[in-house]
Amino acid sequence: MNPVAFAMTGLAFGLWLNSLSLLGISAEPAEEDGPNPAKSVAAGGSLAAAITLILSAFWLIVGNPFGHEGVQSLFSGIMGMYALLWIGVFAMQWFGLDGRPIGNLCLLMAIMQIIHIIGYAKIIGMGTLHDWITQLVLLSYTILLFMFWKLLNGKMGAALVGKWGMVTVVGTLYLLFFNGGILPVLW
Repeated sequence: MNPVAFAMTGLAFGLWLNSLSLLGISAEPAEEDGPNPAKSVAAGGSLAAAITLILSAFWLIVGNPFGHEGVQSLFSGIMGMYALLWIGVFAMQWFGLDGRPIGNLCLLMAIMQIIHIIGYAKIIGMGTLHDWITQLVLLSYTILLFMFWKLLNGKMGAALVGKWGMVTVVGTLYLLFFNGGILPVLW
């Protein structure tokens, strides 16, 4: 399996469960004094994303599946950056920690993501529709990071972030199937 496909599978799980929770779907215990769904989101989504992203970041560097150091570094850097964030999100959800520092980290990551977007254009180019779609997906993550910064600092409502999170799920599925090599890129 291509490491991008593996990473995007876990990332889709994390984005899906967290977005649904932000939209209020299965966000409250099913019964009074029932288990906290945030812990299920943490384990099934956030931790799954962290594990697949960190393993894939490592896989890209050690395995060198793309055969080009710049591409390896670009995708490994992006995956590693998000893996570390998801570890923090998992801990915040599981242990009930203050989310503001994680939100502040999202702001730094939005800046880093913009640099990765520029790196993609320089290293890979923008010669195909596929490159443009990939860049739009990366931009959608930048917007989500900014929205999470606002959400976790009390400046934005959860539902709007959940809706945009679903947009990033669609983009992540694109990366999973096309950048992950499951389906051929025709454009």
